Amino acid sequence: MEKTSAQYEADLKELRSVTPKVNKLELELATHEVQCEERWKTCFQRLTDVETGLHRIESRMTVIGGTLIMFLAGVLATLISKG
Repeated sequence: MEKTSAQYEADLKELRSVTPKVNKLELELATHEVQCEERWKTCFQRLTDVETGLHRIESRMTVIGGTLIMFLAGVLATLISKG
């Protein structure tokens, strides 16, 4: 079935009415992508900061654990040598 001139005109009119909406959506999408990219950069930076903090806490806990073991071993050695 072949389109008539009136159908082509109607299609063209519809295309012209839709084009500004499509352009607006493209602009909104581009803006959204830029904002999301910036948010993800912020999230990744925060995750890096959290990982650094956790590593520091882990190191401190290891040192405290080693110190506690050495202290208790010293106390035990003193009790054994006196007994």
